[in-house]
Amino acid sequence: MVILPGHILAVTRLVRLPNLLIVAATQILIRYFVILPLLKQGNMSLQLSGGFFALLVISTVLITAGGYAINDYFDRKTDRVNKPGSLIVGKLILPRHAMIFHLIFTITGILIGLWISARTGLLYLSLVYFMVSGLLWFYSTTYKKEVLLGNIIVALLTALVPFMVLLYELPLLARQYGSTATPMVKYLLIWVLGFSLFAFLLNLIREIIKDSEDIEGDRHIGKKTVPVVWGLGTARWLAISLLLISAVLLLSAWYFFIPDLITLLYFIVLLIIPILVVTGFVFRGKNSKSFHYASMLLKIIMIAGLIYMIAVNLIINRLL
Repeated sequence: MVILPGHILAVTRLVRLPNLLIVAATQILIRYFVILPLLKQGNMSLQLSGGFFALLVISTVLITAGGYAINDYFDRKTDRVNKPGSLIVGKLILPRHAMIFHLIFTITGILIGLWISARTGLLYLSLVYFMVSGLLWFYSTTYKKEVLLGNIIVALLTALVPFMVLLYELPLLARQYGSTATPMVKYLLIWVLGFSLFAFLLNLIREIIKDSEDIEGDRHIGKKTVPVVWGLGTARWLAISLLLISAVLLLSAWYFFIPDLITLLYFIVLLIIPILVVTGFVFRGKNSKSFHYASMLLKIIMIAGLIYMIAVNLIINRLL
């Protein structure tokens, strides 16, 4: 397989390079702008070395890239109907090459994860890499064709991205500090699980909206998505309900956990108001264009939620 400059560009589209950068940024920000400031408040330090953390990020990115490659491989028929102008596998990249890329990225990511887990004495965490890779494969081949199951799996895997960083830190903190780390664990879990829950809900909503956008192609190949099986109206109200729940949870998080003016203004202006705008798009959505706009705005909201981590250092220093 000869890789030419044009082929490299096609590969970056295949693996969704901007999304991979977001994955990497999520783990970097959660480590240095959330976990580290909290640990400093408790006179503790990060236990996973910078080198191992860099490998953790690389492993996560590679497995994610492999997931995108295999998803496009099995989505060729649907994409010919829904996105004929942006078809990658079968047009820019041969199907067998997409499969090769999937195998290279996934196997390399698993091996790196296995090595990190073994070197840190947390070999059992290597099971996470096998589980995630298996879920991505079965999602592409089977689960995404089942009502809501595929959507939930994608949302869960997205929520796992920030939590993976904490998954390594917690046992290492317990090993280093013993029972004195217990109070800090509560704060770490609250903050990191909060970001994971936000990622889970918004990605679940986005998956439902994307299925509403792609309803014609999904119906054509017999895919059992929420709008195909339960109807577009049900998909619309499910998405709206989850959007409103997300807005309420953001206000609740501010009120109960982070009652400062910076967070309130940030949540209202950059998260809640845009969420209400998305709700309007979904409520009035009558064609794929409306759902496409809603999906794109949701992605921007996710990035805004990611950027909020940068303000967390200041907020933690004021509240704790």
